[in-house]
Amino acid sequence: MRRILLLLMILITCKFANATHIYGGDLLYTHLSGNQYKITLTLYGDCSGSAFPRLHNASPAIRLYKNKAVWSSIDLSEDVSQRKEVSPVCPQEAHNTACRNDGDKSLPGVMMFVYTATTTMEEGHMWEIVFEGSMGNNTAAGRSNSITNIIFGSSGQVMTLIATLNNINGHNSSPQYTTIPTPFYCINTPQQYNQGAVDPDNDSLYFSLTPALRTRTLAVTYRNPFSEIDPLNTLPGSFSFDSSSGQMDFTPDAIQRSLVVNKVEEYKDGVLVGSSMREMTFIVLDNCDNDPPGGTIEDSTITGGFSVTGYSLNACTITPEIKFSIPVFDANGNNIDVSINNVPQGAIASVVNNNTKTPIIRLYWNLQNASTGFYNMYATYKDDACPLSSSKTVAYTIRVVHPPEVSHIVLKPTNCKHKQVVEFTSQHGLLPRRITVKDESGSIIGTYTADGTNTIIDSFDVGTYFVHVSSDGLPCDNDYSFVVEDGGTYPDAPVHEDIHQCIFDTPYEIYPNAIQGATINWYDMEGLDLNKKPSYVTDSPMIYQWLVSQTVNICESDKDTLSVYVHDLPSINITNPGGTACYGDGMYLVASGGAWYEWLPKHKIELKDSVPYTYITEQSTYIVKGYSEYQCVNTDTVVYDNIQDCCQFSYPNAFSPNNDGTNDGWRPIVHGNMEYYLLSVYNRWGERLFISSDPNEEWDGTYKGKPCDVGTYHYFLKAACLTGNDESVRGTVTLIR
Repeated sequence: MRRILLLLMILITCKFANATHIYGGDLLYTHLSGNQYKITLTLYGDCSGSAFPRLHNASPAIRLYKNKAVWSSIDLSEDVSQRKEVSPVCPQEAHNTACRNDGDKSLPGVMMFVYTATTTMEEGHMWEIVFEGSMGNNTAAGRSNSITNIIFGSSGQVMTLIATLNNINGHNSSPQYTTIPTPFYCINTPQQYNQGAVDPDNDSLYFSLTPALRTRTLAVTYRNPFSEIDPLNTLPGSFSFDSSSGQMDFTPDAIQRSLVVNKVEEYKDGVLVGSSMREMTFIVLDNCDNDPPGGTIEDSTITGGFSVTGYSLNACTITPEIKFSIPVFDANGNNIDVSINNVPQGAIASVVNNNTKTPIIRLYWNLQNASTGFYNMYATYKDDACPLSSSKTVAYTIRVVHPPEVSHIVLKPTNCKHKQVVEFTSQHGLLPRRITVKDESGSIIGTYTADGTNTIIDSFDVGTYFVHVSSDGLPCDNDYSFVVEDGGTYPDAPVHEDIHQCIFDTPYEIYPNAIQGATINWYDMEGLDLNKKPSYVTDSPMIYQWLVSQTVNICESDKDTLSVYVHDLPSINITNPGGTACYGDGMYLVASGGAWYEWLPKHKIELKDSVPYTYITEQSTYIVKGYSEYQCVNTDTVVYDNIQDCCQFSYPNAFSPNNDGTNDGWRPIVHGNMEYYLLSVYNRWGERLFISSDPNEEWDGTYKGKPCDVGTYHYFLKAACLTGNDESVRGTVTLIR
């Protein structure tokens, strides 16, 4: 079996013989003191690469940008003390890798090179630290043109890494990577990868997959269907990436050399203060059958936490302590070496039975002084399989949160009339939060889900309510209660109308229309309590005013003004003169001083053009009742006691129809009321030019619309007065102009 594996490794080595000398790298920085920073570039060299020897004592070039402008360039030098082989082989084969001069180089080898330099980066600026692949001596950190998920082009590509520093508000160090990446993975075997980022400043870390860079401003082009966030050939549904821990899970289903770039951003009080990158080439082989060891949190061992997945759990700040165990296993039955990094401060992690087939990680954490946030503990597992060992780093995330809380504010009080409108506000815990409201009997009044975007508003009757709030995936919850009491101002004053009465009327009883069960309150206009219902008299014109409210339960309404107006009688006057009238005179009856009128006696009065009208045929007395707008009434009287015959006629002898407004028409002058009247006008030839039965109609000196000539015209009047006198007269009239 070993000979077959060695042969396969030789074939792999041959396949890689023309490959680049770089598997990957990362770029970090550390604040030393003052404005001094240490820049660290770590490269992972392919010992079988033709250009591998050039990594020894190379001088990688770093360019610094301050506020997006080029600031300076520095050359790094290798820290030889940190150079070491990190090939994934068992100890027995350590001398047989491509990295060893004294071995048969039958196995691929990986060598870690660390290059450093100290530089000045003044506080108060935005910095970029850029490595664009220059290694000095005309050497570049080139990527292999056999990488399968990107398009190279004719000239190939070199690795570019960027770290950023925002020290506007103070100095900062980038996270440190606690794991050494292993480039080799087995096809169809579940795999996990994590760079084990640990921040020395305890900043909040955010992880992402980011595009590989050709230059500072240009990204590589990915082959379809690959992208920076989906860089691998994997079984459907097997690829996942956790932005809170940097954990990447995948099951490769094809031979490949895929470029994967991780980015870590760090935040201090919500402000981005820095970032760093690691680039690696993932090499998936089809001639290995060694499954990497691993372990998940055993649910039955968890105390004080709620398991979300086998790699994460949630806890609350009120939880006294957390305990759990992680049984480690290897599907191939190999011994497993377990190392742990980034154990939360105050926690104790230990490994029982390390370097055996059944190690167990145990963690105990007293949460008394723990702050809220995500805590990532990294466990690296390495088996002792030969010739190639398998290893992986797994992030176990503990999320500590405050218990969910809920409170409320009153948007609209009951006002002793409506339900109280309440808005619930929830915080802490995890989204979504579940809120349940019960009444005093324990009946559920409402259930709500707070997802962080919605506002929860509801209405409640008077009473006591109990609220329970919880979050899915949390071992803690909270209770809250609130009381709805009547309070505030009742919105509606008692319904009433102002009272209008006339002088000397009987006073009304004052009864505002209050709601059932309410109490009426009376105040003077200064707001002083009258302690009783007021009254008024009508012996003189007067305005009485009071303030009135109603009390419902414990709520008093707004005060409204109630007014009583005692009005004087209207001054009514008939404008008809009375006294003398001709027999049969017809006249409109007109009065003033009122809003409307009633005329008596009704049998002598008719409406003409909607106006009262009467005919005088005898001595008559007319009475008008005039009403004000408030129904106050007064009267006036007119008497016609001198009724005359009034049957007289006179005949003007000339007229001048020249439209000057004077004497433009002609008719007999009649004094009296006609029973019969007929007037005819003729020319000298006896032709009738005008006829009328209306005593008030005049001849205008025209015939058929045309002016008549100047001259003498004949008329004939036949009339009879209502008094019985007849009139039959012929005569002439002269038309002049």
